[in-house]
Amino acid sequence: MSFTDEVKHELIRYKNKSRQARRAELAALLRMTGSISISSGEMAVKLKLRYGDLARMIYTWLKKEYELQVEIRVFQPSRLEKSQSYMLHIPPQEELSALLKDLGILSEDSSLDFSISSEFLVRGEVGQAYLRGMFIGGGSINHPSSEYHLEFRCDYRSQAEDLIQLLEIFAISSQMIEHQEKYMVYLKEYKKIISLLNLIGAQQAQLKLEHASIIKEVKGDVNRRLNFETANLDKTIEAALDQLEDIDLVEKNIGLENVSDSLREIAKLRRRYPYASLKELGQKLTPTLSKSGVNHRFRRLKKIARDIRRDN
Repeated sequence: MSFTDEVKHELIRYKNKSRQARRAELAALLRMTGSISISSGEMAVKLKLRYGDLARMIYTWLKKEYELQVEIRVFQPSRLEKSQSYMLHIPPQEELSALLKDLGILSEDSSLDFSISSEFLVRGEVGQAYLRGMFIGGGSINHPSSEYHLEFRCDYRSQAEDLIQLLEIFAISSQMIEHQEKYMVYLKEYKKIISLLNLIGAQQAQLKLEHASIIKEVKGDVNRRLNFETANLDKTIEAALDQLEDIDLVEKNIGLENVSDSLREIAKLRRRYPYASLKELGQKLTPTLSKSGVNHRFRRLKKIARDIRRDN
């Protein structure tokens, strides 16, 4: 089961507290998953659904709240679909037109209205329920372990623009692109996605996303530290190789016995511990020497080696 499926099943189980909230969610679900057909002047509605629990929920609402005749059909998995799907069919009947007008899908003159009814573009339980229905019907979200991305797939530009407005009411800014004759309203920021999940009632999904974010942050911090330490190690090795080269040059041309005791001591120590840091070398001296003190000795050796190269 994908993470999107997990989130949708959690939302389907959400219990709306009021009839207005159920009505808003149903309006969004019909808008996102339904299709209207007209034959011989009579109107019918079909909803193709992926989830059995969603089909039962909508079926129950239509029967209980609107006393509609509803047929439900089950389709077995095909080559393209891994699981069975469900079709809710609302045949022609007098109550159907009233339902679609009540949900803001039909205008008063019985023409289709592709925008979101203004009564649902509100802050609070009703607006949250509409967002929940839109996500169940046409939303998707990336797995918490991947990059952050949540989107709604809308059939009409006016619907997508209204969705952006509804999200703005809840202080969530979003973006829209047109793709394959659909309008995608999407979020890519962690905080916005968390806010939306909390808003529509997907608390379990929110917790999973927050947990994954913590894991990502810890891994990122570890990687940054490793990269920093690796870079420092590379610098230490490069410096050590330069120092060994200077020591070999000094020994070959004037002999280490002809430099000061302190320089001869640090040269022998570097040869013995070729990849030790300056701090580590300083701790091996008796008495111990600070990192800057060790570095000063190597600078003196480097000057001698530089003079030898210049003379040669």
